[in-house]
Amino acid sequence: MPLDALCLSGLVHELDQTVTGGKIDKIYQPGRDEVILALRTPAQGNVRLLLSANPSHPRPQLTQLIRENPDTPPMFCMLLRKHLAGGRLLRLEQEPLERVVTLTIRAVDELGEQSDYRLILEAMPRHANLILVDREGRIVDCLRRVDFEMSQQRQVLPGLYYRLPPRQDKCDPLTTEEDAFRRLLARRPEDSPLDRWLMDTFTAIPPLLARELVCRTCGETDARSTDPDTLWQTFHTWQQQVQEGRFLPQLLEREGRPADFSYFPVTQYGPSVTCRTYDTFAQLLDDFYQGREQADRVRQKGQDLMKAATAARDRVRRKLALQEKE
Repeated sequence: MPLDALCLSGLVHELDQTVTGGKIDKIYQPGRDEVILALRTPAQGNVRLLLSANPSHPRPQLTQLIRENPDTPPMFCMLLRKHLAGGRLLRLEQEPLERVVTLTIRAVDELGEQSDYRLILEAMPRHANLILVDREGRIVDCLRRVDFEMSQQRQVLPGLYYRLPPRQDKCDPLTTEEDAFRRLLARRPEDSPLDRWLMDTFTAIPPLLARELVCRTCGETDARSTDPDTLWQTFHTWQQQVQEGRFLPQLLEREGRPADFSYFPVTQYGPSVTCRTYDTFAQLLDDFYQGREQADRVRQKGQDLMKAATAARDRVRRKLALQEKE
């Protein structure tokens, strides 16, 4: 599943305890949409912080996996090295119930003065981005530039002031109290699926969580009616778990292969899926994404080779056409 905002909050809490206060030794960009900060931290010594803006699986995480770096660093990597190398990570924060993580880094600017930069990871599938913002709030540059033709609502370009992505007009699931929950449930369209109602009503509730709450309440994932008291109790139990920060990194395996991950035990699949608990999200995400990212890199290399071959063939054809004219 894509990393939802609540699972991200558990991951950010884990990262904050490890990387805050760390000094940036090196910066790498092994892929077109992933950056690695090599940090020396007070808590764990040398660590590697991956900031992935891959549209399919964006996330921040500590990683032990070794990624091959290109011979020539990409332009965005060189930009980050120019502004952030040798800097210290002051804070790592998440926008409440949003998949936006901000790293505040104090580094020496072009005038030789200490300056606070923000490196912002927008971890939304299909719209993922990594953006460097200066102390005045202006965008220095980003992995993916978004101009007016691409989005009339929000542009992401060097020189513009950074603005957060637009928020969803839904209720906060962590602050909703019982009376409000019951009123919202009473207005639910008759015979509509309960999991769909949860997703449409509350922000940061993905399909996996919505189905799980319904399954724990009704014994099935596609229920359309239930006792309001029972549904509220299930919802409130989950609510307290998240509010208290009781996250349990879970790898869901089907036939021995990683199928999904979560921050709570998942029961909806029955015996066909097993849950393996991890000590950290870093270990979980390395195991979950290792095979997928390797396949992505192989596929991307194949596409790049195909483009290069097509371009070479076109050049030969143009050259032959000019020779025929002569």
